[in-house]
Amino acid sequence: MLQYDDFPYTFEQSSSTHFPYSIEIDLVSVFSISNTQNKETLKGGIFLLPGVGLLICFGILPICLAFYMSLHRWKPVQGRFMGLTHYEKAIGDLTSAMLTLTALAMLIVGFWLLTRNWKEPPAIRSLILCFAVGLAMEVLLVGRGIELNHYVTAFQDEATWALKMKREMFLDRRGDTSEQLALLSGHANALFGSALMILLAFGLHLYGFFRKKAGWITGTLPGLLLLYASSQIISVNWDKMMASGDDDFLNSLIHTVFFSIGTVTLQISLGLMIAFALYRKLKGFAFFRFLVFLPYVTPVVAMATVFSLIFGARESSLSNQFLAMLGVEPLRWIADNTPITEYLFGWELSGLFAGPSLGMVTAILFGVWSYTGYNAVILLAGLTAIPGDLYEAADMEGASAWQSFRHITMPLLSPVIFFLVITGLIGTFQAFTHIYFMLSSTVNKSLHVGSIEIWRQISLGKFGYSSALAVILFVLIILLTVAQFSLFSRHQHFGD
Repeated sequence: MLQYDDFPYTFEQSSSTHFPYSIEIDLVSVFSISNTQNKETLKGGIFLLPGVGLLICFGILPICLAFYMSLHRWKPVQGRFMGLTHYEKAIGDLTSAMLTLTALAMLIVGFWLLTRNWKEPPAIRSLILCFAVGLAMEVLLVGRGIELNHYVTAFQDEATWALKMKREMFLDRRGDTSEQLALLSGHANALFGSALMILLAFGLHLYGFFRKKAGWITGTLPGLLLLYASSQIISVNWDKMMASGDDDFLNSLIHTVFFSIGTVTLQISLGLMIAFALYRKLKGFAFFRFLVFLPYVTPVVAMATVFSLIFGARESSLSNQFLAMLGVEPLRWIADNTPITEYLFGWELSGLFAGPSLGMVTAILFGVWSYTGYNAVILLAGLTAIPGDLYEAADMEGASAWQSFRHITMPLLSPVIFFLVITGLIGTFQAFTHIYFMLSSTVNKSLHVGSIEIWRQISLGKFGYSSALAVILFVLIILLTVAQFSLFSRHQHFGD
């Protein structure tokens, strides 16, 4: 802040009737202040240099090196240039992967339309967003649908080029030919239908923008249409990626999603309940706070080993002994790859709809045990930062406990929850140590998350291919983080 005595301007009485004061500018003082500010900026930059250097050396450069390695055959030293071959091997058909990524962006737009405040008419920002993503989606969908229909027609006419592309186009080249052609035709029709729904959603949103109308027709309905169309596009193209790509890696991404959603949801919910309990200033408050935080500071290797013994596949394990006391048959726990939906409902499903396996549920329980205390302590700090005057004013106005929680606690605690969700999802997508040690005593592919699959390729000496998998996982984490900021950051109350 500039003090009055340092101000470089002097005011003198003037004889002019229009402006009674004349201003003299001390240029030397102006330049001296400017030099002082430059020096302070330079000092601040010098203090930032160590952090920037660490970020470049241990953050940006390793990512650049991983991308460079993914473009070459690296086994164990650099070999020939391979371009995007590793990426094509991992995700299969590149066109299907592009459509899947675009559909994910459309899915985010659909959620954005559903969560937007529609008390006001659509803004130009939402119109541009829908137009950009919708236009890209329409071009890709129509082009892919025409390509599939053209291939099916050419194959039925026994065109030479179509017969040669059977391996690339069929979902199962060894399956029945007529069945595979019917699948491709069905995929083309699904893509055309999705393109029509996206066009309708964009038209409704455009109508609301020009007519200055807000409501479910211009917001909720387009959002639902985009969600359904995006889900259909992802389903169709995921089948193609699974047929032509590395199904082990693609399945590991599904397992990562199960682990991430299950762990973050449970640990934040339980952490919030524990934080409220500790916020009541119970007897032994400090002891209980230490107790819930203890699993977070305990070495992961030791806890993973103990957890493997507790939830082991043998009948003598502690968990199975407890089930025996209740008259329940022993379970294989970590070693069991049976989907949890089959245990609960008897449904024999596969893929994303089957849900996590019993072994993955065990890994989720370990993640919840390890990080719930950390979340509880952070949420407790957020609760203690809320001014008590707000609750007193709410009590004087006759607000119930639920109304105080909904209108005071949650809005003011939302930045803390948002931070925990962001860091939790990033951490679970990178989870490795405890799952690796839990797998040391068993073989269960349903526990192979993305990081485990990358390590497995490294252990096989495929450094170039594992680098490509690491880059793909990094891109997914970045997209997930950007999506969360786009969808939920505007709902946070960060204060003044």
